[in-house]
Amino acid sequence: MLEPEQKDLLAILVEAARNVQREQRQKFMFVETFGASTIDHPGLSNGSVEAYKGDIEILARNGLVSLSYGMRGSLSFDVTPEGFKYYEEMKKQAGQPVQKVEQSVKSFLDASRFQQKYSVAYQKWAQAEAMLWTSESESQLTTIGHLCREALQEFASALLIQYQLPNDERDKALTVARLKAVISARASQLNKSEKEFLDALLAYWGTVSDLIQRQEHGGQKEGEPLVWEDGRRVVFQTAVVMFEVDRSLSRNQ
Repeated sequence: MLEPEQKDLLAILVEAARNVQREQRQKFMFVETFGASTIDHPGLSNGSVEAYKGDIEILARNGLVSLSYGMRGSLSFDVTPEGFKYYEEMKKQAGQPVQKVEQSVKSFLDASRFQQKYSVAYQKWAQAEAMLWTSESESQLTTIGHLCREALQEFASALLIQYQLPNDERDKALTVARLKAVISARASQLNKSEKEFLDALLAYWGTVSDLIQRQEHGGQKEGEPLVWEDGRRVVFQTAVVMFEVDRSLSRNQ
């Protein structure tokens, strides 16, 4: 029996282990400093993730990770075969394939690292996501679109600040141009396939922005009334495009 936070941590560890080629795998390192504790590993996004030592110990007690103690009490560990199997069972129980993908994206956005980097964007998106599941969601579909538009605007603004690019608040609505500027600034640090993927994401971002604009205006231009599925789509696609952009850029920092 694991708590949700421990299951989330196990999922992060398994996916990090799989992000490194087998011949280059290494142990996870637990680093504890005054006021903070992290797990360091090359397979993790940005190389580390915040973690509570007690959660690691509970995973070990259940045979899902194996602990090793070095000199001066340093802690390292590996995911065990039982840990990989437990992860597979968790994913099977999560639902159908599409539901698994949606949950993975939502978990990424819910993580503290993403919220710290893009706090305002996350808050806007979380409001839209919460509104989607209320009983009055059909009457609030245009508000959901408005919140998703603001989420992308705030996300783009945070990227400009993160990569030390000009951030004129008057250009907030020009999210495609702002994302393009970030990709161009990072071009020298990207390999060919990553650059091509981000260029494709730029076009995808524009399409999602168009969907959101239709949502915000209630589908008036098309003459088609909005339904709940329209709201679900823009909420999910907004999450996906932020998820993919952040992960792609973070891999090359």
